Amino acid sequence: MDQMDNAPDWIRIHYAHPAHLSQRIIDAITTSNRVCRYIDMPIQHASDTLLKSMRRGLNQDGIREKIQKLRTAIPDIRIRTTLIVGYPGETDKDFKTLTDFILEMKFDHLGVFTYSEEEGTIAAELEDNISRELKDERKAIIMDIQNNINYEKNSIMVGQTKKVIIDEVGETVAVGRTEYDSPEIDNIVRIDGKVTKGDFYNVNINNFNEYELIGSV
Repeated sequence: MDQMDNAPDWIRIHYAHPAHLSQRIIDAITTSNRVCRYIDMPIQHASDTLLKSMRRGLNQDGIREKIQKLRTAIPDIRIRTTLIVGYPGETDKDFKTLTDFILEMKFDHLGVFTYSEEEGTIAAELEDNISRELKDERKAIIMDIQNNINYEKNSIMVGQTKKVIIDEVGETVAVGRTEYDSPEIDNIVRIDGKVTKGDFYNVNINNFNEYELIGSV
């Protein structure tokens, strides 16, 4: 970690297990000029019962504490998480606990997977007792909640100027992303103006939707 400032822009932290999130990692994000104000931290669920079954090492309060610690140390950090719905034994109460937690935490980016049995895992010993229809329904509910959160968060970006790396250049518009967005899974920035792929630009954000920022150089 001590050598990170000698690395090229940008370093992005992915797959940070909440139970193993150390102060050293938080300090690296806080102090380094190369580490993006971004962390991918899969929490999987928010029900204490299911977190214990998954052997995640933290209960909901522990996860909340990690998130609050990150946001206190790095006020502009963006947090991506990943969830599983339809895990064996997930009740309506467990699911409501999860949706309530999402509404409370307001993650900046969120992905949802429906549970499927994987050979060799702890959960493979459990009965997959949630129907495909219910799994899909719960996934859709969470994504609808997150769409509204995304819309609210992206609206705040209008009027700001952000550093953007250019990923693609088309005939009429270019596509890039800020340090707050991983490639292919998070927001993109659509840009009017002459730019070069791979370069960084300061982009004035003037419009948005749930998954896109729109701006110009």
